[in-house]
Amino acid sequence: MELHESLYALGRSQGRELFNDADSFRGALDDYLDEDSATTGDINLLVDAVRLGAFQAMMTMLDSGADADRAVSEAGNRLARDRGSADVGGAKWALAVLGYATGKVSDVQVRSYRTQHASSPVPPPAGPPTMLPPTGVPPMSAQPPVSAAPPPPGVSAPLPTAPVWPTSGGAPGVPGSSPAPTPVGASSYGAPPPSSYGGGYTPAAPKQRKTWPIVVGIVAAVVLVGGGVVGGVAALTGGDGDSDADDDKSTTPVSTEPTTPEGPGTFEEINARYASLGSQVTSGMDSCDIGSLQSGQTDKVQCTFPNGTLVLTTYSSGSELTAARARRLNSAEGTIVADVDSGAYYRFDPTTADSTSTDAPILYWDSAAGVQSAELTGGPGVNADQLDPAFNAISATVTPPDELSDTDVIAFAELFGVINCQRIPTEVDGETEESKCKRSGRNTWVAKFDKVGDLRQYRQNAKTLTKEDGDLVVDYWYNDTNSNGQQDADEPEQGKIYGYVEEQDSGGAYGVLFIDDLDCRCYLQMYDKGQGDPEKLYGLIF
Repeated sequence: MELHESLYALGRSQGRELFNDADSFRGALDDYLDEDSATTGDINLLVDAVRLGAFQAMMTMLDSGADADRAVSEAGNRLARDRGSADVGGAKWALAVLGYATGKVSDVQVRSYRTQHASSPVPPPAGPPTMLPPTGVPPMSAQPPVSAAPPPPGVSAPLPTAPVWPTSGGAPGVPGSSPAPTPVGASSYGAPPPSSYGGGYTPAAPKQRKTWPIVVGIVAAVVLVGGGVVGGVAALTGGDGDSDADDDKSTTPVSTEPTTPEGPGTFEEINARYASLGSQVTSGMDSCDIGSLQSGQTDKVQCTFPNGTLVLTTYSSGSELTAARARRLNSAEGTIVADVDSGAYYRFDPTTADSTSTDAPILYWDSAAGVQSAELTGGPGVNADQLDPAFNAISATVTPPDELSDTDVIAFAELFGVINCQRIPTEVDGETEESKCKRSGRNTWVAKFDKVGDLRQYRQNAKTLTKEDGDLVVDYWYNDTNSNGQQDADEPEQGKIYGYVEEQDSGGAYGVLFIDDLDCRCYLQMYDKGQGDPEKLYGLIF
């Protein structure tokens, strides 16, 4: 992972506002970066860009609609001048790196500025690691809603304490991006994306976990289908001259039939037209044809390949793309979603909910800069895993999420010591994300619901199972904000804790510990190793 990609990941995990405070930024760099990721001079240059106000000046220009190259150049000149340095190229590189970290500057632009900065290290390419952000996040009740630019973390929440109901053993006390793609028309079309791009979703191994149906109604995805007609050409009319003149010259027949485009273009032309979505969008395609336009669309290409179809669409405006994105993205069971301003990613695996389902799997992503979207749809008998190679071959400009994304979920997982999380398709309707993680060597699932009512219903299922097992673990947790070891009036309950035994079809029994947080709308389910002892799991955490 190169330096600008590392800073992008840092901002995603700790909040983009981290780049507004020089001291916090320097501390995060020291903690986060490997020793060989950047030289001391490069780190000083990046921090000075923030400390001396050049970064803020660049962001102001970008937010006002300035071209990225112009904003980087002007802010870089300012930084070099304020530092009293002749290394103008290095200053521009530092601003481009910070611009990439905030989703405002493309990967290709960063690399072009790097050539002007000879001291910048060029690490060997590496795939995207599964990372955990540094510790230091506020309690869930203080977390704002997730957005494309999450806020910086604050002070770590103390461990929760003081249960209401003692358990048998007694209970001590107890959060689409994606990098900005190259704009359409840029000279970088066809250039390969960074090494961290193009990684498809790797399905996790089958797990021993049961979920419960959500009784509360879930909003289903609404697919709007509109028709469009391609306009024809106006008829040409002949001259009005006299009859003698007409006898001396021939007339050209005029067609009143509407004309249609000859075709969508060659593969190379389509690649250039849709380069905001991937460096080779037609890779692996058999053939492409013109698609039927709908309202708000200006171009559509439909391609076929052995496992299904690919539809590429250009929209007339950013608002039309936003509307199309809203129609596609949903929280149905079996989805993986990353929804950020720069570009969304959506993956739907219908067999998650029903292993016998014949519904088509879908992979969708889009680009706000290009005002374009792409959608891969599997053909008969094709599963979601079989679509991933097609997505990988395209080298898409959107990176599928492979770890915890929501800042509240990250804080929730850190609070309870959950690590090594890998995103998986959601297993309950209404979840916005779900990941398989580890806690004390035990498989632990962490997820978030879109609506608090759905989490309450899921909690009720855990409570019911606990009662059926004789109330093995019934407890709650709170944030001991003043660290006095007891719950005060201004320290309300944060979430419930339930433990029960889950019988397996194979005849074994697993102990399960359920913990939730209503403010976050998050929950975790921790499984033992087949001992059927949720009280032991409780003791590992509390």
